Amino acid sequence: MTDVSVYTVVASVAAVLGLIAGRAFAVEGANRLIGILAAAYVSAGVGLMSSILIGPVLSLAVQYMNEGSATWFDALEVAGRSLLWGTAAGAAGGLAIGIVVAILPAGRWKRPQ
Repeated sequence: MTDVSVYTVVASVAAVLGLIAGRAFAVEGANRLIGILAAAYVSAGVGLMSSILIGPVLSLAVQYMNEGSATWFDALEVAGRSLLWGTAAGAAGGLAIGIVVAILPAGRWKRPQ
């Protein structure tokens, strides 16, 4: 497992969690544009929080299992970059679901009463 693998795992988890969180805000938006922007904004925060939890732990585990690396500072650099990728992936996931919700008819996404 390399540094790129850590970024990929963090970004994938952040994007999925961003999709989940962004859907609720996209549905409840006053109009389409507000729904899309709210979904992207909230999902960026979800991506940041998930990368804070996953990135450092995963990067330290990778550095511990890798025999070639002797410093923990490399792991901290990977954890810092995973924050960036987690936030970006969360925002992208929220933006994607916001656009999907805005394009499809509103009745399909509302909860049946």
